[in-house]
Amino acid sequence: MTKTNPASNLSSKKDFISFVREAYPGLSKSDKKIAQFLLETPEQFVGASVQEVSAITGVSDATVVRFGKNLGCGGFKDLKISLMQHLAVEQALKDVGEGQVSISPGSYVEQIYRSTLTALKQANHNLKLDKLDEAAQIIIHSRRVFIYGTGGSSGILSTELHNRLFRLNITATSFTDDYLQRMSASTLDSNDAILVVSSTGRPRSLQEVSELARHYGAKCVVITDENSVLSSGADVCIHVELSQFGVAHNQPNPMRFAQLFAIDCLAHRVAILLGDDAEESLRRIRASVASMHGIVPQQPIGD
Repeated sequence: MTKTNPASNLSSKKDFISFVREAYPGLSKSDKKIAQFLLETPEQFVGASVQEVSAITGVSDATVVRFGKNLGCGGFKDLKISLMQHLAVEQALKDVGEGQVSISPGSYVEQIYRSTLTALKQANHNLKLDKLDEAAQIIIHSRRVFIYGTGGSSGILSTELHNRLFRLNITATSFTDDYLQRMSASTLDSNDAILVVSSTGRPRSLQEVSELARHYGAKCVVITDENSVLSSGADVCIHVELSQFGVAHNQPNPMRFAQLFAIDCLAHRVAILLGDDAEESLRRIRASVASMHGIVPQQPIGD
């Protein structure tokens, strides 16, 4: 048994190795032997059975099984799963890092510039005009458009999509809170639509809210990787590929530029299809803010 309960909230730990190191001082003598084996040779630990860990560390099989539970896992199997996830992340970061060249002072600006251009070129290559048209038609023929995104990237971009659409007099609302997303989706019907922005297409909350919206008849447009789970059930997918090629793990991922490119293309297509109605809405908006700072040619409307 552990002397304390250092893993009372294991599910929130993203760096499993660091977690085990932090828990180490509070472990029993037997558990410390197992922890030391795990920390020193994690790859070997992942491939070992309960009996093999027992033989290597000199503790009983029952102690090995309890070790996982003492760390807050469901058991030895769950412990190994947590460790494997940690190693997978470490390997991914290593793979990305090996593709980088050493960065001299000042050259990081050039690296970010080039990775941004690469992301935009890839997004332009992947963008399909028929998908943009389908998505735009859904938007302009919907009574309400709810926009969903989550996290520090897609959540912010979902509000940007709202920022683009409300100017065209589209009845749009952005939700980044899981609870509000589910609540709002339950009010939809066949006259409405949702737009979902996701870098990976994997967040379970977005999958569930999309399923809920479609259950009530709403159309679903997603801006995500077309090979993702989120895309599989959508009416329209605007493909933005998930890729970290050539991007250091400590560099802001340029994918958001690709997503923003897709958002701007979609918003512009909506404006074109709306024609005079969009022009009138934009004219009113520009006039409403003119008294605040005057009119400057080419100034973004409302900024």
